[in-house]
Amino acid sequence: MLILSKYFLWLITYSFLGWVYESAICSISERSFVNRGFLNGPVCPVYGFGALASIFILDQRTDNIINLFFVGMFLSCTVEYITALLLEKLFHAKWWDYSRNRFNFQGRVCLLGAVVFGILSVLLIKYIHPFVRGLTNQLPDWSLIVSAIFICLVVMLDLYITVRHLLLLNGRLEEIQSAFNCFVKQYAKRAEGLKNTLLDKFEESEFYNERIKKLINLGRFQNIRLARAFPKLRPLKYNDAWQKLKSILLNTNKNS
Repeated sequence: MLILSKYFLWLITYSFLGWVYESAICSISERSFVNRGFLNGPVCPVYGFGALASIFILDQRTDNIINLFFVGMFLSCTVEYITALLLEKLFHAKWWDYSRNRFNFQGRVCLLGAVVFGILSVLLIKYIHPFVRGLTNQLPDWSLIVSAIFICLVVMLDLYITVRHLLLLNGRLEEIQSAFNCFVKQYAKRAEGLKNTLLDKFEESEFYNERIKKLINLGRFQNIRLARAFPKLRPLKYNDAWQKLKSILLNTNKNS
């Protein structure tokens, strides 16, 4: 129980540091705070699992910077690729897309990200983890276990809220997409090559009724967070509906 608690706290620590890094980069780019991450809380688990993989395989086994860089890069990219694949399969959406980056693989990982992961892996093994490990080793056993249990419960609650919202969102997007498809079909003769124009005019049509407005405003806070955290999020089935929902919510939020 003690060793599992310690590993879990390491996972959360590096997930939090990854969240700080991602949120800082996105916030600077957007010039406003962005809560970057799949969950609502300040954690990016992909960084936590990537860090643990590097710790299990590299920590106290080599001091060679070249080995740390390339092995850490490979491990972190593998975790990122698997995470992207799982999110796509579970929620039928692409959460990030590196297709426009040079030297990418299926849009799920790219060379630039790999280099960053390699550098972070070197810093992790040589400097960051020895400090974190020293701190956790100084804590009483009971505090490690209690802290791990409490944080685990909070994260599980956050995971439940997030997954439930995404499953409900898919159902709402399906209904919005159906209304938009009916709108496009009705104006098909004028819609050839003008899909984006029609998307802009959707709110002026009879299909943009009270039911659709209600669906768009359900889970408003969560949807705005997702839209800002994952600007390249693209549902595989209901992308038109998501783009319209995102456009309405972000424009409304900007004007409010």
